[in-house]
Amino acid sequence: MKGATVAKQGGPLEVSTDLEIPQPDDKQILIKSIYAAINPVEKFMVEWGLLVDSWPVVPGCEGSGIVLKVGKDAINPVTGALFKEGDEVCGCTRLGMKGYSPWQEQFLMDAAIAIPKPSNITLPQAATIGSGALTAFMGVFDGLRVPLLDPSHLPSPKNEWALVFGGASSVGKFAVQTLKAAGYKVATTASAKSTSLLQSLGADLVLDYNKPELEIIADLKTATSGKLNLAFDAVSVNNPLATSIFSALAPTTTGQRLYTTTNDWDPVPDASNGFTTKDIKLGPIGRPEAKELNERLSEFIPVIVGLIEGGKVRVGEFEVKGEGVEGLGGAWEWQKEGKGGSRKVLVRIGEV
Repeated sequence: MKGATVAKQGGPLEVSTDLEIPQPDDKQILIKSIYAAINPVEKFMVEWGLLVDSWPVVPGCEGSGIVLKVGKDAINPVTGALFKEGDEVCGCTRLGMKGYSPWQEQFLMDAAIAIPKPSNITLPQAATIGSGALTAFMGVFDGLRVPLLDPSHLPSPKNEWALVFGGASSVGKFAVQTLKAAGYKVATTASAKSTSLLQSLGADLVLDYNKPELEIIADLKTATSGKLNLAFDAVSVNNPLATSIFSALAPTTTGQRLYTTTNDWDPVPDASNGFTTKDIKLGPIGRPEAKELNERLSEFIPVIVGLIEGGKVRVGEFEVKGEGVEGLGGAWEWQKEGKGGSRKVLVRIGEV
C-alpha cells in the first residue's frame, strides 16, 4: 500500500508504494484512511525524532476513516459492544510506530482510544477532533480538576471564571467550549480577527493577545472582579503571562489556583508563585506502557461524542488541501507556513 515516509531524521517526505498492510491484534481495528490531518507534532517527529521508534517513519497521528477489520476484543468505548466493519471512526493514534499513521492508506488504531464518529458531523469534520479534544479534556478535567461531565446532565452556570490562552487554536476551541459546558464564564486570548468566532463558541471575554501585558491583565481583572482560579495554556507559550496574571490577581482571589499547559518541555512555573501547574502529555497515546493515560482517554471519549452530538461542542473549521498520499507533502508545507490560519489542514487520502 501507499504511505508518506521519511527515511531518516531531517529527511524529505516521500511517497512509498510498498508498505505492508498492518494487521490488528485482538484489541485493535484496521482503518481505511479517508481524511488525514496535519498537526505541528509531525514537524517535531521528523526534525527532532520525537516519539519515533525507528526509521523510516510514516509521520501523522490524526484522521478519520472506515473500519476494515476488527480484533475479537476490539470494544467501542461509547457503546460497549464490538466495533463492526464499516463503522466510521476518528481520533489520534500512536505516534512514531510502524502501522499506526493515517498518512498511509490503511492504519491501526487501538479500539479503546478510537472515537466513533459523532452522528451529526461528516468524516472530514471528524478528522479534526482527535488531538484537539483529547488534549483539551486532559487539561480541563485533569489539569484544572474540573469533574468529568455527563453530557445528559450538565451543571448550571456559575459565577466563576476560567482563562484559556490561545482560544482560536484547535485545542483552545475545544477547551473554551468544554469549560463553558461545565458552567464557567470563559475568558480567552486570541487575535482580534478571532473575536466573533470565539464569542460564537461561548467565550464571555476575548482579550487581544497583541495588546500590552498590563492592559490584558487590567481588562481581565475588571471582567472577573479580580477573581481567577483556573487557567489553561492551549498554545504552549504563556507560562510568563500566566505567572503575571496569577500574581496580579492574588490579592483578590481565594482558594486553590490551577494552571495547565500544553508545554511539556520547559520547566513549569515555580509553585512559590501561588498556583499549581500540570503539563499535558498526550504523546504516549496508545502505547502499551501508557496504560493509565489510555484508560483515562477512553473515559473521555463518550463525553466528547455526547457533547458534540448534543450541540454543546462544535468542531473546528478545516481546509482540504490535497488528494491521496501524494497530496500530503504540499498540504504539510501549507500548514507549516501558517497559511491555514486556525483551520485544520486535511488531505483526502481515500474514497468512502
